[in-house]
Amino acid sequence: MNNFPYKLAIVNQLTESQLDKSVGMCVRGYVDSPSINAMTGGNKSLEGPLFRAMIRACLLAGKVCTAIVIDTGAIAGLALWFPPGKVLWQKSDVQRNLGFNQFLQSLSPKTREWWINTYGSALAPFIKTALSPHTVESSWYLNCICVDPKYQRQGIATNLIKMVEQKATTTSILALCTDTDVNVAVYKALHFQYKGEAPLPTPDDGYIDVHCFTKPGARV
Repeated sequence: MNNFPYKLAIVNQLTESQLDKSVGMCVRGYVDSPSINAMTGGNKSLEGPLFRAMIRACLLAGKVCTAIVIDTGAIAGLALWFPPGKVLWQKSDVQRNLGFNQFLQSLSPKTREWWINTYGSALAPFIKTALSPHTVESSWYLNCICVDPKYQRQGIATNLIKMVEQKATTTSILALCTDTDVNVAVYKALHFQYKGEAPLPTPDDGYIDVHCFTKPGARV
């Protein structure tokens, strides 16, 4: 696709139409994600509710960065960031009531048990060691980033990251985890520092390699 004009913005709300389209974009963009497959227990119909819950929670407690096509108003990409001191769903009934609790109840018992007893506890020690002992207090954490396939290769993902990189101070870090070799190469090309990997057990008794990255903020 040829270059097209778009604008970057941090938004506090989305219309229902924008939310629906953003959810659909994430479902398409994460179609081959091992983590999303594990989180939904392989139930494709739950991918939309999962992303909807993530976006709504981030609108409440994080920063939703968007790339909007100027001519049409379409959302070409978005990134869900949680600033220092904020975490997706952790210890927040208000966040969880924006769709996550409903999503959790829709899962199979085995996948629900995995969320409750395995997912967080399996990764927490590694993330604290690989990223920082004070990750929550010091990092802007990227929970999700997605660009609509028809708008890819236009630098949108890079600019959605730079938005927060320029807001984050040099005493804080940008932090993220990914589960594909393709994304590992992407983040290395964006000069993120590779911090290591850890196996995440999945509900079907397999495992996923989770790769972690950090990068210092740019604002002095």
